[in-house]
Amino acid sequence: MSADAGPAADRAQLAQEAAHWMVLQHAGELDEDRLGALQLWRDRSPDHERAWQAAQELRLLLAQVPQEIGLTTLGAAGQARRHAVRGVLTVALTTPVAWWMWRVFGREWAAEYRTAVGERRTETLADGSRIWLNTGSAVNVRFTATERALELVAGEMLVETAHSDPPLPPLEVVVDAGRVRALGTRFLVRELQDARWRVAVLQHAVRIQPARADADQAVELPTGMQTEFDGRGVGDKQAADDNDVSWRDGVLVARNMRLVDLTAEIARYRRGILGCAPEVANLRISGVFQLDDTDRTLRAITESLSLTIRERTRYWVTLTAKSEDS
Repeated sequence: MSADAGPAADRAQLAQEAAHWMVLQHAGELDEDRLGALQLWRDRSPDHERAWQAAQELRLLLAQVPQEIGLTTLGAAGQARRHAVRGVLTVALTTPVAWWMWRVFGREWAAEYRTAVGERRTETLADGSRIWLNTGSAVNVRFTATERALELVAGEMLVETAHSDPPLPPLEVVVDAGRVRALGTRFLVRELQDARWRVAVLQHAVRIQPARADADQAVELPTGMQTEFDGRGVGDKQAADDNDVSWRDGVLVARNMRLVDLTAEIARYRRGILGCAPEVANLRISGVFQLDDTDRTLRAITESLSLTIRERTRYWVTLTAKSEDS
């Protein structure tokens, strides 16, 4: 099974990938190798499986649509397929499943600021605060006379708040699981699996308020500490790692990291499936790896650990042990 690419993977990309597999399924082009690839894709994370199930439900609904605009036209190639997809989406937007898919995936498409897979972005906001968006991230900005809120829809964001005179309303990062209030600070918020989020404080402090917890259960997190939280509560505090923001400079710093964890991190910055074989998953590696050229990074890793790169396609890559005759 390939390593999990992490929840920071672009959900819009997941929807596109699910549609691609659905087209192959309908065209009868899922041979044994492709079925294996599809299963690996579905196994990567709960979000992948949910995207596939939603695509299947949508396929069943579209089977009731007249053939000239239905799913059967998706087997055509080139421009005809693109027109068919647009037609299908027009019809699909009237279905409950499409509404659900929009609720899950569309919030990122419609976000005020977003990054694609492998992209990073820096913005200076109207109040002078700065944000850095990591790969596959999306945020909306809500500034009013009584509120300064950054709605982090998905991904990872570094925030540096601005000082003002007279004082502005407190700046908060809002996620599905709750709110992170800046207390004059510089901090990182990252989406994890299972509706959990990680917060790391680089300067000053933040106050974390889970969405389904009482106000007196809010937790203050000081400089140099990090924690995880969900809608019900906040986890234990741990020392933060300054290297967690090295992505801002386009690098990933690994310190005695398991290969399976390293490939999962790198997978966040490239499209497709990246993983490692089970027999090499627990190998340890340290180094500074470039994020803007993941192919070069993978070559460096394989040279360091005496591995080989197995490419089924450009977008399906596995690091494996070298065979005896290689």
